[in-house]
Amino acid sequence: MRKNKLFEGLGSGSIRRSSFAIHRSRRAFTIVELLMVIGVIGILMGIVTSAAMGSLKTSRVQKADALCRIVEQGLATYYAQNDKWPEPMGSKIAEGIGARSNNEGYGNSSDDNIYILSHGEAQQMIRNIVEESARGNPMLDISALFVSRSSSDPQQEKCPNHAASSNQQRYFPAADAYGMDLFDAVRGTKRNPERMTLGQMNFGYPHKEHNGKFMPFRVVYSIPTDEMKVTKWHWCD
Repeated sequence: MRKNKLFEGLGSGSIRRSSFAIHRSRRAFTIVELLMVIGVIGILMGIVTSAAMGSLKTSRVQKADALCRIVEQGLATYYAQNDKWPEPMGSKIAEGIGARSNNEGYGNSSDDNIYILSHGEAQQMIRNIVEESARGNPMLDISALFVSRSSSDPQQEKCPNHAASSNQQRYFPAADAYGMDLFDAVRGTKRNPERMTLGQMNFGYPHKEHNGKFMPFRVVYSIPTDEMKVTKWHWCD
């Protein structure tokens, strides 16, 4: 019987060589190759993470700036309607605030033309205009507000970016609590199931660092111009 021409020249040696070639083409990665792949993946993940963190910080800064404007405009609206600032500052200014008297602690300043509100004074002012808005007299968009559960004056930290001498050292409230949107605080969340009342709320903004933890507003009254400014703690933020 004649052999099929398709099989001519395919001896056993050729079959073995062909099998060896297939076996070599299917070999696994070496340790060096695996390490190279892992290294490339790590570099890519680092780039993506860095970009994501930068975007998150930018978003927090933008939100903080927007919240400062919202609250400042709300205070100005109250003043326009009532010809005085919300309590407790309304009475304090009417009695004559004079040269500033709270120049110690994290509000310290050598400028006698400004009065930096204490934590309690600032929070009570904001709480009053939020209450007015909730009653149907809209002074600010309360749905945008960022809050944390009320406590005593926040812990103070020295600003590491400022001169350390005693007469120049600046202090700012420590970002030691998590915050949430006002409506989440009213409804409760999985992390904070206990609902907050208005009297339990502190108002502020997310810090760009510290995982976006809560920072209270810095409220400054200008004595010569009779104006309220709401800002971040700019020495370290």
